[in-house]
Parts: sequence; C-alpha cells; structure tokens
Amino acid sequence: MTARHHILPAHGALLVSTDLHGNHEDLDRLVAVFTALGPDAHWVILGDLVHGPDDRARREEPTLYDWPDASARVVETVAALCERHPARVHLVLGNHDHGHVGGPHTAKFHRDEVAQLEGTLDESSVRRLRALFSDALLAVAAPCGVLLTHGSPDDRLERLDDLDRIALHAAQNGPYEQHVLASVLRSYGQPRERTERLLEKLRATSGLDLRVVIHGHDRDEEGIFREGGNQVCPVLFGALREHKRYVVLDLAAHYSSADDLREGIEVRRLYAAP
Repeated sequence: MTARHHILPAHGALLVSTDLHGNHEDLDRLVAVFTALGPDAHWVILGDLVHGPDDRARREEPTLYDWPDASARVVETVAALCERHPARVHLVLGNHDHGHVGGPHTAKFHRDEVAQLEGTLDESSVRRLRALFSDALLAVAAPCGVLLTHGSPDDRLERLDDLDRIALHAAQNGPYEQHVLASVLRSYGQPRERTERLLEKLRATSGLDLRVVIHGHDRDEEGIFREGGNQVCPVLFGALREHKRYVVLDLAAHYSSADDLREGIEVRRLYAAP
C-alpha cells in the first residue's frame, strides 16, 4: 500500500505552490523561495506539473500563456528536488498528472495531452515521469490547521487514512474510493458548509485541528481567491504575471480561517507588481 497522505511537523516554514503546467520560469522562482526559507522548510507542490500552453494559446492569450511548454524539464526538476529533499519536498497529484498514471486524459491545449507529452519523450523519461506521479500524494495536512489538496474535495472523505487505500486506476477502487479520488483531483471550490463538514470529520479522525483547505486546480487572473472563509486557492497558472501568488506558512502557528492568510505575509507574489 502506497502512502497517499502525509502529516507535516509543527515547526519550520511551509511553502505551498499550485499548478505549474510546464512553466519552468515559475518553478525556478519557487526553488529560490524554498532555498531562502532555510533547511527546516517544507514545500508542498499541489500538482499539475505538466501540460503547458500550445502555440495557439500563446498567440491568442499572451498575457496568461506567455511561456514555452517545458513540462519535461519541470518533471525532471521536481523529481530531482524530491530525491534531494525526500523529507521536505512533497508532491501532491494533480488531475493532469493523473492522466499519465491511470487517470482520464485531459484535453485543455491538445486533444490528448497525455499522448502529446509522452510522444515527445524517450522511454527513460516516460518511466521517470510515471514513477514520480505514481508515488505522489493525494493530500498533506499540518497541525497548523491546513489541509492541502489539488482540488477542493467534498465531504465524502471520512479520514485521511482512507486515502492510502486508493488506487490511481479508478477501476481498481470501490465506489467510495472512486468518488474520493475524483473529488480530491477534480473538484473546484465548495460551499462553506460542505467543506466544514469535511474538516469536522477529519478533525475527529486525525486529531489535527484542520480549519482551512488550500488547493489548486482552479484559476483566477487576479492570482488568488477565497471560498466560504475556509478555502484558499493561490494561483500561478491562469493568473496575470504580476498577480501570481504562492503561500508561506509558519508550521508552529495556527490558521483558523482563510482570512488568517494575509496578503504580503502568508500570501505572496511570485513576481513584483509593476
């Protein structure tokens, strides 16, 4: 059984970043942030490393999609980071990543993005990509009060330990596991009450005082949105360059609501505003 969730310690700094979609320039900036946070810092990468914009998207929406698709380089860099810092860099699976290890094939910039990307790689690179995604987590939780996932899941999940029973090939799961897998990978912002029911169950079964879901999967040109007071999505992909956001948390603190993540302190811009 592969561990699909991880509990962080109650000390040090935590960097949280969301969807990269093949943007290696964004990744380079984040590596610099992680390095500057020091040797006790953790980094949770909330999935969708791959499948960047095609030529048409770059031509038609250059303010949002102004980078070359460097998905293969992003995978190599993240794989090397995970190997170099196995206890501190934590990759959470995204729905685009999932397509390479048993999930539905996405079709945002190409009809079949999985086939398109793997068709550009040699066998060794395909194996390395699949190995990275096969070992990825579905959730990370921290005593500071946050649950970290790619999508913002609904309230079907009963306990974090249930994630460890989930197979990445949906057909190998029962109905409960299939629903949870789809929810953590593909759900967008939830009504406040639904997320609160999820967090209440996880508080009771994990012993962690979880109050806020930080997720990716969604996009916003302004670089961040909050849902229901208990969900936060800092946006890289789909945000204007000057609005791209990431999050840095103090693992020794406690965050009781989305409003506790303050602009310029916990919520930071990847690039300086003009």
